[in-house]
Amino acid sequence: MPTGGGSDDIGDVSWTVPTVTLRYPCNIPGLPGHHWASAVSMATPIAHKGVIAGAKVQALTVLDLLLHPDLVEKARDYFNNVQAKEVKYQSFLRPEDVPAVWLNQRIMEQYRPRLKPFYYDSSRYGTYLDQLGIKYPTVH
Repeated sequence: MPTGGGSDDIGDVSWTVPTVTLRYPCNIPGLPGHHWASAVSMATPIAHKGVIAGAKVQALTVLDLLLHPDLVEKARDYFNNVQAKEVKYQSFLRPEDVPAVWLNQRIMEQYRPRLKPFYYDSSRYGTYLDQLGIKYPTVH
């Protein structure tokens, strides 16, 4: 099974509290991340099936944690006495570090007005696909 991670702060979170990640089939294997091909593939019926399956697993996992508090205690015990026993996390970011938002300021000023028509308007449409005029499911 390939290993890898998301492009978010899950690494920081997982060194602070016990963490579980869920991966489910909703994309085409091998596509580059943050690419239009990945984005459009997630609007397909097969992706919808994957998301539904993943949502069920997520909901049942939460239910297990609520109904079996001993699982939470075991996770905390493992986290405190195994995972973080000898290695203590220290962020690479200092308190005075701030995001470098000025680096893309010119690009955002240029494209933000052009992107505005594509913002989801929940007051007018039931789903983003409705707003885009895409009939779903696209395959029968």
